[in-house]
Amino acid sequence: MLTKSDLKQIGEVIDERLEAKLEQKLEPIKKDLKYLKKKVNRIDKTVSLTVKNYDEGDVRLERRVRKIELHLDLPSEN
Repeated sequence: MLTKSDLKQIGEVIDERLEAKLEQKLEPIKKDLKYLKKKVNRIDKTVSLTVKNYDEGDVRLERRVRKIELHLDLPSEN
C-alpha cells in the first residue's frame, strides 16, 4: 500500500512531466505573442503619430479659417 509521502512523490513527478510537456507546446505560442506585441506597439505608435499630425493640422486650419472670417467680416460658427 502507498503512503502519503509515496503519493506526494508520484504527484510531483507527474507535475514535472506535465510542466515540461506544456512548456514545449506553449513555446510556439509565446513566440507568436512576442511578435504580435511588437507589431501592436508599432501600430499604436503609428496611429498616435497620425492622430497628432491630423490634430495639429486641424488646429492650424481652424486658425486660418478664423482669421479669414475676421478679415472678410464673415459670421463665424461659434
